Amino acid sequence: MEGLNESTPLGERLIQLAKGSGISDFYITPWEPIAYRRNGDLVFDSFIYQPERELKIISGCADYAMVVGEYRFRVNRMVSRGRYRWVLRLLPTEIPNCDEISVPPAAVKAFLQAKNGLFLICGATGSGKTTTIASLNLHRAKRRREHFITFEDPVEYIYPTKDIPSLISQREIGEDDDDFAEALRGSLRQAPDVIMVGEIRDSETAEIALQAAETGHVVVATLHTSSAAQTVQRFLKLIPAERVESAQSTLADILRMILCQRLLFDEQRGKRFATHEMLLQYDSVSNLIRRGEFKKLDQELETGTKRGMCSFDSSMSSRISEGWEPIGRKDTGFTFNEVEEFLELEEEIELK
Repeated sequence: MEGLNESTPLGERLIQLAKGSGISDFYITPWEPIAYRRNGDLVFDSFIYQPERELKIISGCADYAMVVGEYRFRVNRMVSRGRYRWVLRLLPTEIPNCDEISVPPAAVKAFLQAKNGLFLICGATGSGKTTTIASLNLHRAKRRREHFITFEDPVEYIYPTKDIPSLISQREIGEDDDDFAEALRGSLRQAPDVIMVGEIRDSETAEIALQAAETGHVVVATLHTSSAAQTVQRFLKLIPAERVESAQSTLADILRMILCQRLLFDEQRGKRFATHEMLLQYDSVSNLIRRGEFKKLDQELETGTKRGMCSFDSSMSSRISEGWEPIGRKDTGFTFNEVEEFLELEEEIELK
């Protein structure tokens, strides 16, 4: 899509659609109607992308960001049956505050007050993890005089540089840094207070994140997990077997919060809303992690409500009391929660 801008036919159509409510992703394939997601559902448009010249196909995928008019997109390019297909994630222009996206107050307080430690924001792709992290980071940056370093692939939200007392260094992998692990390790020598790792995908990143959190930094990262117990197991599964016992002890000491989230659709309001599962650090939680009794973390969620923790069920009850009305996934014959429970069980089987 070289030369794509607001004056090209494709650019004009993207801008028109991006103005709609609940629009998130675009799927663009040459000589096919473009498709997009509205409130999570796939919709096909009548517009057909017709390249002005033949495209030279390079196998593999590529990630980058682009701007069309006043809209920013995160782009992934892939090859499908010998043709390019681009997936464009529409990025909000402003970072919402924590209240607007219903981040639990206990999560906001824990992140704001932390002097060190690891914060894990978890959920499926498209569940709003990046938005939650950006909101938490900006909330803290406005109230502290600190140096934030973010590692992103690509940069999604642009943090403000004026009228905040903190310094935010945003670094895009592939543009500002070539090697993610090397850049993350180097950041420990750049006097950061808060480090945003993005997604933890391998053992090297997991171990550096532990080291950073253990040596006096606040580290916030994401994992593609759907519950607190799964998150702890998935994180430790990334650590090499010969070092997992030491890492488990370290994680028990430095883990400050696990915040898992899901987005549900309210048909009446025509928008999605978040529900959460949140595990906070207390002695009982640390001891369970240290002993490897991960399944008992679910009990901590149920008994820890007075300490600010919450399960998805209690979070859903809170959203309903606020007037939100989720709809189930009728096409499967099962409710949303039943589908999620099955997927969680499937992930647990994979971890064994």
